Amino acid sequence: MTVANAKKLVLDGITRDLGPRRLALVDPASPDPSDPGKLIVAGKTARVVHHYSGWHVPINLSWFNGTFEEPRINDQSFYWYAFAIPHLNRNRIDHYLICDFLQVRDWVLEFGAPKGRDHRDHNDWMANIHVYDRHSREEQAYFRWGDEPLVGSTFLDRIVKLDNIDVVAQKSLVQHVKGHVGAYGIGGESEAHRRLKIYASYHPELLQLSPQATPELEHEFVTGDRVDLIFNNHGPLRTVVEAELDTAEGILVGVHQAIKYRSLAAAESSLGLVSPDVAAAVVSYADGGDVVHRLARAYDVRLITVDKQKILIPD
Repeated sequence: MTVANAKKLVLDGITRDLGPRRLALVDPASPDPSDPGKLIVAGKTARVVHHYSGWHVPINLSWFNGTFEEPRINDQSFYWYAFAIPHLNRNRIDHYLICDFLQVRDWVLEFGAPKGRDHRDHNDWMANIHVYDRHSREEQAYFRWGDEPLVGSTFLDRIVKLDNIDVVAQKSLVQHVKGHVGAYGIGGESEAHRRLKIYASYHPELLQLSPQATPELEHEFVTGDRVDLIFNNHGPLRTVVEAELDTAEGILVGVHQAIKYRSLAAAESSLGLVSPDVAAAVVSYADGGDVVHRLARAYDVRLITVDKQKILIPD
């Protein structure tokens, strides 16, 4: 794949996802006469990264000294990385991934040199992008450096949203939206959180429910509250599920939310507030500790810890 092919792939994907709105957000003309692989996205320079036996990612070695300087190609810096992801007889369609350089900087600095080489002597790093298929239907992928194993890694911020020009558009309109472009989706939800919800929706056995339990993601109550996941049509008739990551504080909040959503689910179905027909659970990547367990026991909220590796298993 040439840089020109990769740029066309990215632009075709953005056009597919944005339609006519692309013209207001993306200028395909390179601002750098010496580098046709650049373009303008949301008013900032992007650089396409094309595939050949992996993705060769230009980085800035000054990051290891604590700087936040943008990476450079041909002596001109850029803000966005635009990865062109061809289907390569594995994926159903071509994809692209846009990351701000601050996200890639974080990924660089957390690299642990599993094979003993820290690669700090060159600014061209090899990466791999594994597209998830079965559960997220090619909406998500896992980003890793070439030396890192696909199975056994534990970086939740490496779960990324593919075809994510909508996130870039939102970020450009609402500057206070949290999170880096790449690991976060619309509304600032991390892709690690979204993947945990998706995983739980495909695995009702985690909650001791049968395969016949019907999952619904992001169920909205009349109050405007949204529960991450609810299972219906099974004993219990309704089970609300909150997904949390791996901090004790977050899991504690999740227990409180599960208590609230259980009551809303009961009221919505004209069931008693204390009823065997309505249950609550919190699914997370870590054990929340004693305080979380005491609260969960007191209010009959099931705590379920899922091994991070199960979420990162290739599918």
